[in-house]
Amino acid sequence: MPDSRKPQFRPTTTWYEDADKYWKNVKSNNDGMLGGLEYVHEPDIRDSTAFLSKLLTQGKLTSGTTYACDCGAGIGRVSKHFLTTQFDKVDLVEQNPVFLQEAQESNLKEA
Repeated sequence: MPDSRKPQFRPTTTWYEDADKYWKNVKSNNDGMLGGLEYVHEPDIRDSTAFLSKLLTQGKLTSGTTYACDCGAGIGRVSKHFLTTQFDKVDLVEQNPVFLQEAQESNLKEA
């Protein structure tokens, strides 16, 4: 029996359009990507790194660390601070071209 207190996902025919409208009004920075909770950035990266390290140590990451795909990449925050430090190659997938431009110009620009 479903928990009545838990919000239920209800797909609509405008799912992607609704998401597109939402993300078009979000700032292209860490605070925007994190919904105003920029302070979770460091714990997010730290704990993601620890989690991946644990999987690797235990031999549970059978796909290896050659390639990663950041789906819903936003401005490349996770790619820059986590994925590119752990994987040889990272592709970003993002529906908002403004975010991808910010990723290219700021977060993933070659030094």
